[in-house]
Amino acid sequence: FTVVKAAVLAWPVLPFSAIRITAAGILVLGWALMRGSNVRMARRDLLAAALFGVIGQGIYQLLWAGAFGTINAGTSALLIAVTPFLTAILASLLRIDPLKPAVAVGGIIAFAGVVAVALGEGAGAFGGETAGVLMTLAAAVCWAVYLLAGARVIPRVGAIAWTAWSMIFGGAALFIIAIADGQFVGLAAPPPAAIFGLVFSTLGSSSLANVLYFTAVPIVGVSRVASFQLLVPFLAVVVSAAVLSEALEPIQAFGGALILLGIWAGRQTSLPFRRRLR
Repeated sequence: FTVVKAAVLAWPVLPFSAIRITAAGILVLGWALMRGSNVRMARRDLLAAALFGVIGQGIYQLLWAGAFGTINAGTSALLIAVTPFLTAILASLLRIDPLKPAVAVGGIIAFAGVVAVALGEGAGAFGGETAGVLMTLAAAVCWAVYLLAGARVIPRVGAIAWTAWSMIFGGAALFIIAIADGQFVGLAAPPPAAIFGLVFSTLGSSSLANVLYFTAVPIVGVSRVASFQLLVPFLAVVVSAAVLSEALEPIQAFGGALILLGIWAGRQTSLPFRRRLR
């Protein structure tokens, strides 16, 4: 979050995102081929990777990275943290997976946290901060839809093939939009901050992180791996405060605590905070 914000404030969002996502997809695809993995996909699965890659890797990047002009990196991380609950709600509406009571309670708590974070950013003043909050929440919806589509396709094609092809298609869509908008015409050479952001986010968060994640899942289990994602909001706040001199308002810190409490509540096997009545 912090690196991408610093990069897109120094270089246009579209070219940065197009290069990063496409390069990451090619790297993941190359890594899979080096391992001898089968990355071929049936036509219907390839079409799904193209459609939802544009949504989850393309439109998501436009909304998420584009919001950094009016939203803090730490706040962005806190808002994106509600994605698991958006996924659960959409899965229930689409009858993919029933909504468990614990998840519903956790989702309500987390949503209250989102409201607190939004208020701290000035949402309600109908200014730039409001747009940034709404864009980030819309990005979270795009990512939730992308995860749900992946849950249907990955059992047939594998996680690595799905991730690689969806990133390539999503990056290609970003390239088309950037070229049509003329953003590559007369584009200045990327400054050091953008170059570092491209290298770090392409090799790190987009490529290596995905490979490590999907490699760790069969070793220690998806629930244990997913639990480490709860560190992202805290780390983003700490890093952005140290590097970008950002600071959360007290109400935002309270909202972040509510989001994490909601995440914890939603992971319980039974309804949390329930008292046995006699």
